[in-house]
Amino acid sequence: MTHITFHGGVNDIGGNKFLVESKGTKIFMDFGMSFSQEGQFFSQFLGPRTSNSLNDLFELGILPKIKGLYRRDYTKHMGFGGDEETEIDAVLLTHAHVDHCAYIPYLRPDIPIYCSEESKLIMQNFDETGKDQYLTLKERFRIHEGSDGTMMRTKGDKVKVPRRIETFESGKEFSIDSITVNPLPVDHSIPGVHAFILHTSNGTIGNTADLRFHGRRSEDTEKFVETCAESDLDLLLCEGTRVDAVPSLTEYDVESTVAQIVNDTKGLVICGYPIRDLDRLMSFYIAAKNTNRDLVIDMKQAYLLKLFDASPNLKGMYPSPTDKNIKVYIQRGSWGLIDKDIEKFTEKQLLEDYGTWQREFLDYPNAVDYRDIQNNQKDFIFYCSDYRLQDLIDVKPSKGASYIRSLTEPFNTEMELKEDQVKNWFVHFGVINRDQDWYKIHVSGHGDGTQIKKVIDGSNSKKLVPIHTQHDEYHKKWHGNVVSVNQHDKVDL
Repeated sequence: MTHITFHGGVNDIGGNKFLVESKGTKIFMDFGMSFSQEGQFFSQFLGPRTSNSLNDLFELGILPKIKGLYRRDYTKHMGFGGDEETEIDAVLLTHAHVDHCAYIPYLRPDIPIYCSEESKLIMQNFDETGKDQYLTLKERFRIHEGSDGTMMRTKGDKVKVPRRIETFESGKEFSIDSITVNPLPVDHSIPGVHAFILHTSNGTIGNTADLRFHGRRSEDTEKFVETCAESDLDLLLCEGTRVDAVPSLTEYDVESTVAQIVNDTKGLVICGYPIRDLDRLMSFYIAAKNTNRDLVIDMKQAYLLKLFDASPNLKGMYPSPTDKNIKVYIQRGSWGLIDKDIEKFTEKQLLEDYGTWQREFLDYPNAVDYRDIQNNQKDFIFYCSDYRLQDLIDVKPSKGASYIRSLTEPFNTEMELKEDQVKNWFVHFGVINRDQDWYKIHVSGHGDGTQIKKVIDGSNSKKLVPIHTQHDEYHKKWHGNVVSVNQHDKVDL
């Protein structure tokens, strides 16, 4: 018998964790975080305890309590086994958004993660520009004998264990024991997203992942739906994040609207958009070119573009970080030495102001700092993350500046408070007035109701389970055999 256990991603938007079992093979599709579940218990200043994180997450029902699934250093330290062999054969990752991948750092490194090359590079970007452990596990709770004979804690950086990452090719089938997987690209708001069609001993399963038809790769979603129809699906796991929404604009509308706003702006154009949404970066990049400006990106985006540019398979998909229409913004470091007397502080101390991954950008021919932006405001579209608003203090936007916010609308109180805080910064610098709003232009990474109905009708599956949604009534209206499930429920094929 083939069955799926839904450990997350149902009656919820995100947190996908679907365990497929067939003929002795066990595969998770995604291992992501539920924002709503975590938000019930945790906040920025209240999280799982490092010394007891797994048990904290088990107790609150956030992670499934499965032996052999989690990293041994954690399980042994927290009294949850650790010596047993794993029964999990693989994790199939649809894409590298945290609601699909955030809990991968808790997994054993010998459980292979199958993903697209784009997803691997995005996770590498997380790891190398932050403190995440997607590709390399850094062991905790290790001790060693110091030079004086006392027992000391071993730092995780000294005990690195590489994860087993297997990259697949779009549309090229591969097997994991008894299950054959066909990974198919779909259009979403991050590169490298793949839906899956699984051929098992008892039938065929489709998983839409997160998809839409209004981005830059709508033809990929069209092809996935066609392949579903040709595959005689027994069960389709169908997303429905915005199933109750009306048709939206397209990514090309974002590009043209941004260009209009830039043309109407006499001073600096400041923008905010999801940092790893490279299709949105493209919209601003093309708008910048069409309005004779340069797009100024931060070092994290530059590092991601560098990774894509270094890949023989992906080179040319997006601009390189040295593109003539891109500038890389060098922010102030920990000591803020970028504008200090280098003869006094030395080149070595300047480099120490930045992380290892940041240092090469200091010598880029297209590197700029706040003085370049401040003195040539009409020449740039300046990317400013919600987490780097302090850069505005250095840049000092002058009269005639504008701000384009290209991010999702807030959908909870915490996000509303954050957005109000962001507004305070732009009011302070006179970019907008208190009773005035900024420019808003955004399209979702998820299809609206019309698009989801198109997926359901076109895939022609015998049975359907709504995922990544809180509105399964629409799926029931459009399909005659819908099975609604709760967390940890099991569905037989």
